[in-house]
Amino acid sequence: MKRFLLNGVIFGFAFIIFFVMVNLIFLLLVSHTDWDYRKRTESLRFINPEFDLLVLGNSLALDGIDTELLTDNGIKSYNLAIGGSSPKTSYIQLKEYLEMYDHNPEYVILALGSYVSRLDGSEIHPVVEFTMRDYRFRLKDIPIRKFKWLGLELAKKIISSQHRKASLSYGQLKFEKSTPDNARPSSNELNISAFLSSEYIGEIARLCSENDISFYIIEMPGFNNTRNSSDIGPYRLSFSNGHQAWMYNLNSASFCEFFNSEKDWIANSHLNVYGASRFTRELLKILLTPDVSEAARYFLGVLIFD
Repeated sequence: MKRFLLNGVIFGFAFIIFFVMVNLIFLLLVSHTDWDYRKRTESLRFINPEFDLLVLGNSLALDGIDTELLTDNGIKSYNLAIGGSSPKTSYIQLKEYLEMYDHNPEYVILALGSYVSRLDGSEIHPVVEFTMRDYRFRLKDIPIRKFKWLGLELAKKIISSQHRKASLSYGQLKFEKSTPDNARPSSNELNISAFLSSEYIGEIARLCSENDISFYIIEMPGFNNTRNSSDIGPYRLSFSNGHQAWMYNLNSASFCEFFNSEKDWIANSHLNVYGASRFTRELLKILLTPDVSEAARYFLGVLIFD
């Protein structure tokens, strides 16, 4: 009986050690190979950053805004966007950044697609949650459980040379893969109320206002079937907390005419490195114009009504 119990204890300890080792190895692989985890770690370890512009948002922004190009054109920029990120996650990232570093950016861009994701969610991205200061870890935070979808992403990198060639630059994911946009245009309208009703977009507006930062919201361009017939804007959004933001509808069909439907897309409305470069050059026309009202007349040909 004693021998049986001893064997049970030994087996139990061996299993615990094995389980811990598997999770540590998995976490080590994820932290060194996953794009979101790597840039999250990098953003928490900056040394006296002096970025003029920060990009927040989900994978549409991660792939689609070329912060290296912005930097080369005189606007020091970093892309904080994380795939699958919610507005609450973006709020947490910006709040952390402003608390950790002395130099505030001049601009913050929140780039989203209301056609692919909810804007009112309160979930926190697992990568951000796991790496937050003072976060209390629980059983559900076991890496192999919390980041289980990253196992599939790791497999893609092993199998696909295009995934292995993808790289991070100034926080942007540069992906060369091309998929034609064969979708048919649809009759859509921009849903501004989805942005206005988002508590955490309003909180980002508050943070920017309190820190004297110009805040822009961008509806990111997508495939033909996601585009809308609404004006490009800009729209002046007033949130329930009393703070405001400028919004550009850059998924307007009239704006998206310059995209090459054969070469500019990775898949599912995500811009590849070529489409991101085209898009960011157009975005520069907004950012390099000092006054937002003047930007509207110069670039978009519309008037603003407060």
